[in-house]
Amino acid sequence: MKVLFLGTPDFAVPSLDAVSERHEVVAVVTAPPRPRGRGQHMTPTPVALRAAELDIAVRTPTRLDEDTVGDLKAFGPDAAVVVAYGRMLPASLFDAIPCLNVHPSLLPRHRGAAPIPWTIWSGDRQAGVTIMRIVQELDAGPIHLQESFPLPREMTAGELEAETARRGARMLAEALTLLEAGNLPQAPQDGEPSYARRINRDDERLDVSRPAEDLALQVQALSPRPGVRVRVEGRDFEIRLLRATATGDELPAGRLKAHPGGLLVGTGHGALLVTELQPSGGRSQSAVELVRGRPFLDGAMVR
Repeated sequence: MKVLFLGTPDFAVPSLDAVSERHEVVAVVTAPPRPRGRGQHMTPTPVALRAAELDIAVRTPTRLDEDTVGDLKAFGPDAAVVVAYGRMLPASLFDAIPCLNVHPSLLPRHRGAAPIPWTIWSGDRQAGVTIMRIVQELDAGPIHLQESFPLPREMTAGELEAETARRGARMLAEALTLLEAGNLPQAPQDGEPSYARRINRDDERLDVSRPAEDLALQVQALSPRPGVRVRVEGRDFEIRLLRATATGDELPAGRLKAHPGGLLVGTGHGALLVTELQPSGGRSQSAVELVRGRPFLDGAMVR
């Protein structure tokens, strides 16, 4: 098949590879280059970089207006696939050709912009990937393929992203092959939808009055980016928590205590054992290593 590929971040790269191995990707549509790094150099997206390596034509429109859609249709695609592109598709595209989407959740659960962190933060025991048809309503199209798998409590958002990217790439290539043969299954979404809104700055704050079980899910859901932040009282020292589990230890809410396995944080119920973190301006490291180098943390309070 001739396929139009729309995607932007690292998450979409495995899908681009999988589709290009089985089908002809006639063009890649991705976000424009953005300033990145300390030098703020204009940098293409991960999908644009990979497309260049594969010698695929790249388009970086600032918006998908009718002129842009007309240019894309000129490539003669039989279908389009969307993998974390970051923009809504106009109806003139998905009405003209089948447009498939890789969504890293078990739709209709976690429709929206941030399904991976909310799958973890909600305490789900199953995660998954859905290949769906794009329609006007957000993430509401019929389901073509869906796959679920157990979600370990210790899995971070970064790890879940890698797993769903790998599974989604395989499923997307399979869906296109079935579409080409005229055998692609389709079923309406079943059940009450839930919505995964974008993560904001308030979500990054650790509310130590809440139970440790809830806070552990929050830390795993926001790791490695953006991370959950705490600031040590009386010092200009901020820490991003990257990996944690709940324990039965009892400490005053907000109190830190050194632990053989890392750093305990007192909460409203139980304690949070932080095992991996990142001081502001520093590198990610084990909590044991950080406490060894900054003994003032033992007994300090955070907010």
